[in-house]
Amino acid sequence: MLQDAPLVQVETTRFLGVCIDRHLTWKAHINEISIKIAKNIGILSRIARLLPQSVKLSLYYTLVYPYLNYCNMIWAITYPTKLKGLIILQKRVVRLIAGARRREHTAPLLREFKMLRIDQIKDLQAGEFFYRLEHGLLPPSFKDFLLHTYDIHSHYTRNASSYRSIKVRTNARLHTIKSQGTQIWNSFPSEIRTSNSLFTFKKRLRAHLLSLI
Repeated sequence: MLQDAPLVQVETTRFLGVCIDRHLTWKAHINEISIKIAKNIGILSRIARLLPQSVKLSLYYTLVYPYLNYCNMIWAITYPTKLKGLIILQKRVVRLIAGARRREHTAPLLREFKMLRIDQIKDLQAGEFFYRLEHGLLPPSFKDFLLHTYDIHSHYTRNASSYRSIKVRTNARLHTIKSQGTQIWNSFPSEIRTSNSLFTFKKRLRAHLLSLI
């Protein structure tokens, strides 16, 4: 009940453009954007032969990337198997842009186009979130969101910018920015985490992620 009105349980609901299912598996949202991306790749494939590579790359960032990027930090923190369909679609469009064969490896193409994989988009967004958290650039409600390692240990260490991992007992809590995001942030080299500006941090982190492809 909410203000004497009964609450109706639903399988999915939409909030700010993200489809949220009752178990927070993000399956409904992933399926939804997969359909939209597949449709747009189909459109691109029909005219690809007529377009130079630069235009095809521009169309990727217009027709495909927005779906992969929007709130990626939220829905892409899930089991890799749930992202398999999107990963296949991204590989398909990369080969389409390059004019490559159907089974050609896409890692060299991603590096050539300086294009992040879906999981790396997640890492970039999670990194920006934690950098903002580290430097007090988030709303005051996030002040005590997580503890640093130095909040636990009295002495200062070279991992002072690391955050303490939280204990989780459910999959829903495991697949959150508070849980997996901490691991992502702590995995970044300290010279990236300690960048003196958000612009520099994002530039360094993006270069670092591209080097891992």
